[in-house]
Amino acid sequence: MELLRGIQNLKNQSVTCQHAVVTIGNFDGVHLGHQKIIQTTLEKAKARKGTSIAYTFRPHPQIALKPDSSIQLLSTYDEKIELLGATGLDIMVEEPFSREFSTIAPEQFFSDVLLRKLGAEEIVVGYDFAFGKGRVGHLEALGEFCKSAGVQLTIVPAQRIGSEVVSSSRVRQHLLAGEIDKANALLGRSFSYKGVVIKGDQRGRTIGFPTANLKLENKLALPYGVYATRTLFKDKIYPSVTNVGTRPTFHHEPGKELPALVETHLLDTTIDLYGSTLEVRFEHRLRAEKKFNGIDALKIQITLDAQQARELLT
Repeated sequence: MELLRGIQNLKNQSVTCQHAVVTIGNFDGVHLGHQKIIQTTLEKAKARKGTSIAYTFRPHPQIALKPDSSIQLLSTYDEKIELLGATGLDIMVEEPFSREFSTIAPEQFFSDVLLRKLGAEEIVVGYDFAFGKGRVGHLEALGEFCKSAGVQLTIVPAQRIGSEVVSSSRVRQHLLAGEIDKANALLGRSFSYKGVVIKGDQRGRTIGFPTANLKLENKLALPYGVYATRTLFKDKIYPSVTNVGTRPTFHHEPGKELPALVETHLLDTTIDLYGSTLEVRFEHRLRAEKKFNGIDALKIQITLDAQQARELLT
């Protein structure tokens, strides 16, 4: 997949752009609903012997327009690029989103971006798609624009797991409620954090449970607690138990909370992970984070957590 940072770079791409089939969206989390849209785009492009293009945005429009909004992303922008790249798309345009960009009228966006710049012969969108200033460009309007321009429009219906519609908002709700299994079912994979292992206070090593620590940033924060996880390191997956939170058992200044960390302990494995890149995949929530009355009580609980994680992961 060729990544273009802004549509102005389209003329510089190395991939030949012809008979374009274009899909548009935020694709936050690249969940099963998004995957169906992308799959449809690829199938339509193959049928036309054309180019498959995903047109998306950075930052997320809600963050750009409402900086104080509480929306938490399901995937970082780099993760989204990686996930979309793995689908087999030919081109991804990551459009810088700004307040000025948001004022473009639907008909102008359709004619200037989709027709003139992308050369779309077919457009693929989800059932809840809206575009243009104030998201007033609804599917009916898009259908009229496409009909007038001779562009084929494909609307992908809602995807369901049981009776539940797959959406970014539903995934987010499940994760914030600690319902990891339900969220993962809608994502089609395990929710994860990825980053470089940083140096912590090394208390885990002194009590027999060394941890690899990742900063919790730029992405949805899971409810503080302990989770059964799988950790990817150098193309190998290790069962692990992970704490997300602020280590309340250890003393710190009254009224001042420590920065939240993702602290992962590999089960029955000892590897020096400092400075390495890890991906921690969350499978089950075990319990909430709590403050214990001393190190011995904490060690007993961690032992129980580790055993429960082993059982769930095997």
